[in-house]
Amino acid sequence: MLDLAADRIRSFGPWTDCSPVLLACSGGADSTFLALAWLHTARESAVSEQEKLPDTVVVVVDHGHRPDSNQDAEAAAQIYRDLDFEVQIEHAHVDPDANEAELRSARYTALLESAERHGAKRILLAHHADDNAETVLMRILRGTGLPGLAGIPARRMLAPGVEIMRPLLGLRGGDVRKALKALNQPWVEDLSNADPSVATRNLLRQEIIPALAAASTGDPITALLRLSAEAVEWEEAKAELLLNSADFCRLPTYLRRQAIRDQLRKIGATVSPTRLRNLDQALLSRGCAGVDQHCQLQLQAGQLTTAHSETPAQS
Repeated sequence: MLDLAADRIRSFGPWTDCSPVLLACSGGADSTFLALAWLHTARESAVSEQEKLPDTVVVVVDHGHRPDSNQDAEAAAQIYRDLDFEVQIEHAHVDPDANEAELRSARYTALLESAERHGAKRILLAHHADDNAETVLMRILRGTGLPGLAGIPARRMLAPGVEIMRPLLGLRGGDVRKALKALNQPWVEDLSNADPSVATRNLLRQEIIPALAAASTGDPITALLRLSAEAVEWEEAKAELLLNSADFCRLPTYLRRQAIRDQLRKIGATVSPTRLRNLDQALLSRGCAGVDQHCQLQLQAGQLTTAHSETPAQS
């Protein structure tokens, strides 16, 4: 398992820019395995004279939403100090009743601030295949479109100059825990993860997916991952079709609206089916469409572009 994870870590290279790398670790099984995999990769690289890995800082985020959260963060940090990592505890203060999205947002903000302080350009996260399948199922239940079926990306930009990487996405969660047990490596078990009332993901993991497994002829996680992989291939094919298209107006309706969606997401604008339809109709009829007071989409030589101005855009 460590060899598989090491291969994946190396595939995210090159690592030659010498900027530090952050490992986002919570003390749980997944992030503890990520830390071990990084150490294993570094040792292998030293022995085989492969590309040397850069300096590393383990970042533990204390969300501050429970009275004992600082104790949990310190217990997690000690695991990685015992592995000889430099460890930084980052404090993110959220309300006690914060939901999953608010906790995630606070966590990423804390990680970004830590990356900026350390001059780090890459942050490694420990999401694995089961997390990806749960995300896909959660999005299906919320009414996602095709892009949402692609699941968790293996890498994406968190902010300009700072990239998130997830080298464990191809590994199953059960295999990760088996590997830790075989290595006699302790981790901190978050008991709240077993409570279906705490988070939607817990409900899926503890009740919904086992029910699906009982009702199906195969592993629902494998089925969801297969669906996700096909969605990723479609997203790549779609991007290539849009890139090579010479005339926006000659594209099928679906692809036109996907091109509009991509432009809206680039500028941080709201995306909805109604808005995509209205913008598409305006572009076809007038060649331009207002997004907000100072931004509009427009067609230039058949290509969709975004224009900004100091004067209000035409709607």
